[in-house]
Amino acid sequence: MGSLIRLGPALLLALQLPITAAEPPQSGSAFGAFSALNRCSSSRQQQACLEAESALKALIQKQEAEDQRRQHPRCLGALTHVETVLATFRWGFNTNTSLQQVISAAEQRCPADSAAVRQ
Repeated sequence: MGSLIRLGPALLLALQLPITAAEPPQSGSAFGAFSALNRCSSSRQQQACLEAESALKALIQKQEAEDQRRQHPRCLGALTHVETVLATFRWGFNTNTSLQQVISAAEQRCPADSAAVRQ
C-alpha cells in the first residue's frame, strides 16, 4: 500500500502530459485545422478539441496577414465564428451539428487546401 501512495503523484503527472502536448503537427494549415475540427466534432473528446482549438488559432493567425485577408476576405470571419462555436461546443452549450455547420461554411470560405481532402 505504501508503494502505491508514492506512485500516486507520478501517475497523476503521467496522465497530464498528453494534455499539455496538444500542438497540432500541421500548424497553420487549413487541412490540418479542419481535420482536427472534424475529429473534435465527431468524438467530443477534450484532447481532440484542444488540438482543434490549437490548430484553429494557428490558422486564424495565418489568415490575419494582409495578403491573406485580400485573397480570402471572408475566411477570417468564418474562422472566428468557428472559434466561438467551438468554445461553446466544448462547454456543452452547442451541438456537434451546429459546430459541423460552421466548419463546413468556413471550409467554403477559406483556402482550397482544405477542400482537396474533405470527403
